Amino acid sequence: KKSEEVFDSLTPSILNSHLKEIMDGLTAKVFRTYNASKTLQDELRKTEERNTWKRLSAAEKVVEYNNANRQVAILCNHQRSVSKAQETQLENIGEKIAALKKQKIMLKKILKALNSGKDKKIPTKKDEKKAAEKVANAAAKAKKMKDEAKTNEAKIAATEADEKAKEMKRNLGKMKFEQAHLWEKVPSKPQVAKKIQSWTQKVAKMEMDLKHKDDNKEVSLGTSKINYMDPRISVAWCKRNEVPIEKIFSKTLRDKFNWAMAVPPDWEFNASIV
Repeated sequence: KKSEEVFDSLTPSILNSHLKEIMDGLTAKVFRTYNASKTLQDELRKTEERNTWKRLSAAEKVVEYNNANRQVAILCNHQRSVSKAQETQLENIGEKIAALKKQKIMLKKILKALNSGKDKKIPTKKDEKKAAEKVANAAAKAKKMKDEAKTNEAKIAATEADEKAKEMKRNLGKMKFEQAHLWEKVPSKPQVAKKIQSWTQKVAKMEMDLKHKDDNKEVSLGTSKINYMDPRISVAWCKRNEVPIEKIFSKTLRDKFNWAMAVPPDWEFNASIV
């Protein structure tokens, strides 16, 4: 039954006592750490042995690293529940990808119009500077009202003005995103071709990011990275594959694992138990 323990008579102390009989210093955590580190190294080596590996960008290699990290998290049963915020984030990324794809289609239509000499039909940007000035003025007015507010009525009015200014700022951000693919005046063919290439890269990057977040939404990569995987494996992997270490370890982890930073690119986790 799900409510019953599989090994109801086994305690951590009993297990560790048994493991120490097999090997001096061996505990459940040591065994788990070894297993996690060995799995990480094996999974990373599998990806490096692929014929296509050297053609991958640093960002694509990081995705492969995270996939290996996920296998360790699954092995160690590092699960987490999917929060409403995570679901919302995934939905937002999906919506942005869809918008970028529509913009790319529009860019192709613009290029076609330029090639046909129909540049008068090409849409241009709305004036963002005027909208930005209105947002700045609204924010300044709200701040002044807040600073000068003495009565409850004045404070309420200041709060309402502040909310209005924030809404205007959000709308400005939305407008900038919705017309990010356009120009203030009719563009040249090379400009459009360059932006189509840029949008293609943006879509690919965001789709990769979405897949990564979706694949890892139910596992905690950080727990195994912080507590179980030997950091020298990750450092050596980064050096070997020319991936910046900050793409793998946050500043906090780089400080925590400072002792591991000097390992050479060909460093191997000691997989043999003597």
